[in-house]
Amino acid sequence: MRAIAISFVWSFLAILMTSTPTASDKPALLAFKAQVSHGGSLASWNSSVGFCSWQGVVCSQRRPMRVVALTLDGTGLVGPLSPAIGNLTFLRMLNLRSNSFHGVIPASLGRLRRLRWLYLDTNSFSGTIPANLSACVRMIEMRLDNNTLGGPIPAELGEKLTSLEVITLRNNSFTGPIPTSLANLSHLHAVSLADNQLVGSIPPGLGSIQSMRYFGLFNNLLNGMLPPSIYNWSLLETFDVGQNMFSGSIPDDIGSKFPKLRYLGAGGNHFTGTIPSSISNMSSLVRLSLVQNNFSGYVPPMLGKLGTLQEVNLAVNKLEANDNKGWEFITSLANCSQLLRLSLNFNSFGGQLPGTIVNLSTTLQTLSLSSNMISGIIWLVWKHLG
Repeated sequence: MRAIAISFVWSFLAILMTSTPTASDKPALLAFKAQVSHGGSLASWNSSVGFCSWQGVVCSQRRPMRVVALTLDGTGLVGPLSPAIGNLTFLRMLNLRSNSFHGVIPASLGRLRRLRWLYLDTNSFSGTIPANLSACVRMIEMRLDNNTLGGPIPAELGEKLTSLEVITLRNNSFTGPIPTSLANLSHLHAVSLADNQLVGSIPPGLGSIQSMRYFGLFNNLLNGMLPPSIYNWSLLETFDVGQNMFSGSIPDDIGSKFPKLRYLGAGGNHFTGTIPSSISNMSSLVRLSLVQNNFSGYVPPMLGKLGTLQEVNLAVNKLEANDNKGWEFITSLANCSQLLRLSLNFNSFGGQLPGTIVNLSTTLQTLSLSSNMISGIIWLVWKHLG
């Protein structure tokens, strides 16, 4: 019995020894280093000091020398990302942003079950997102923007990463639809899918995500009408669906639905109808871009209530005004003391400009009125524009 007990103890110790950092973490770091050129930024990665003292390496306090964070952002690293990175099984943060990594994102990242923050943005990664990244079930932030990734966005991400709060995939070449499974991510507050080649419509299920603050789909191939469910995002601060093929009208009560909005970007689509006057209820609005649509009618005169407004771009629409009605918004915009840019060109504005236009903010840098049917003398406009 004693021999059996001693044998068990030695077996247990053997397991512990093979799971120590000297058996896993250091070789993984050295394999990572061997794959990249670093211009001296990894000079500290040598045997003269323990690897927990190497630049960018953070080890656990509870489990000494287990690597919990690797932060090497902007350190000039060039090369592929070694699959050995998947052996750092205690890793919580992997931050390699703003380098020159290329090649595919290794599927071995799916072994990092403790990973919470993944920052691979602003590199040159190609290929697709490994579907088994969905095994990183504790993930809070996934930032893969500014790469050359492509293919569809894996549906598995929405099915399993239920703790995800931020997903940024901007400026890649992703194709296919927005996965409907993203509606399962009830903690999401930032979705950035701009500058890709996504098609289809916005999944209505996304409207159930009450925490949404940033939603960016700029410059894709999306179409259809905006689902009514998204107007449940009462915490939304940025809404940018510009440069797509969305159609339909903007609801009259959008101002009460998005009371915290700072940027409303819907330019370069096929929206019709009038500009809702309730926009004046967005008391924090800084930028309003409705350029290049088919909006018609008069510009709401209550825009002047928006004291934080800095940019208004209503160019290339079918908006109108005449000597009798429609220019009231110019008078009200005089209350917007931070206004920098006002673009009204390529519309159907007619009649004479109101004299109150000279009261526009002294900070105004750009006023665009070309390609309308405006008459009368407008030289006083240049009083503040120099």
